[in-house]
Amino acid sequence: MNLPTKPSRIRFVLWTAVVLWMVLIFCLSAQEAAQSSALSGSTIKQVAAVIHPGFREMSVEQQNGIVESYQYAVRKTAHTLAYLVLGVLCMTALFQYPVRRGLRFAAALAVCVGYAGTDEVHQLFVPGRSGQLTDVCIDACGAALGICAVMLIHRIWSSRRTRTQTNIKT
Repeated sequence: MNLPTKPSRIRFVLWTAVVLWMVLIFCLSAQEAAQSSALSGSTIKQVAAVIHPGFREMSVEQQNGIVESYQYAVRKTAHTLAYLVLGVLCMTALFQYPVRRGLRFAAALAVCVGYAGTDEVHQLFVPGRSGQLTDVCIDACGAALGICAVMLIHRIWSSRRTRTQTNIKT
């Protein structure tokens, strides 16, 4: 039995991570509106209890008012972060191939934005949810940030490795 080569195993693991992250995004998008709002609302309550003085002593109506005031920003931030992670995972997986930097960036962004688009279409079929082009744009920005972060880290790492190798030779 031939075992896959090390690069093949690394590629498999990285692409598996991409797919698993996509599954997580899909599952979160499949939540009905009330369930999704409850999840983000409970998250906001947990954070507010830590950062907002006297939150726990407030009435339920006051707490709900605070939660509601942060709901939109938290949900859009969640979009950004989810796709930032997807961008990081896609770009990391694509760094395992000998492809030009610009093509690698375009491919990673295409995967992320394509998935964001299909995810918004998916939400059209979830009770109480809607697909929004603005969410695709937010997702694309998050993905681009993640992709650029990986490219920057790779560039820094490569230049340090090159300098170290040059210093060793001299």
